[in-house]
Amino acid sequence: MLKTIRFDDSDKKVFDCAAEEGEWAISSAFQFCDKQWDDIDGKPRQAFNNGFLGLSSFGYSTFGCVTGISSSQNDQAQMQLARYLFEEFGAPDLEAAMAAALEEISYINELCADVNPGKVFAVRREFNASGRINESFHVVDVEDDGCVHHGNIWDIA
Repeated sequence: MLKTIRFDDSDKKVFDCAAEEGEWAISSAFQFCDKQWDDIDGKPRQAFNNGFLGLSSFGYSTFGCVTGISSSQNDQAQMQLARYLFEEFGAPDLEAAMAAALEEISYINELCADVNPGKVFAVRREFNASGRINESFHVVDVEDDGCVHHGNIWDIA
């Protein structure tokens, strides 16, 4: 699974709501599936382009760090996301929200499955010619110290 990580305070400046460091994190693409490029500008565009969604604050993080997650923590993250989908996105009921939350969390768990803990991911999103979201993830080279690196973001290779 991913946890949010910060290298500096830039997330607080580029997102409307920045996730706190150490939150469970997922892709935020689902939040933009009913939008078009022209509908998104400013800080929401930054969240669309490269934000992970923190599951405590529901704020954004530029980077996600791979870490282990227990079954109970995974269940708790799923419930947090399900409540968010039900309360903020109008899921018809909690059961439907739980199914959608499981899908979102499973997507990130699969992404991290064969990656060593401590690796840091960034995401890039764009709309393709047909208006669908293309999403790609890549590992960012940083000093591998178990997601506790606190340096200047400009030091990233």
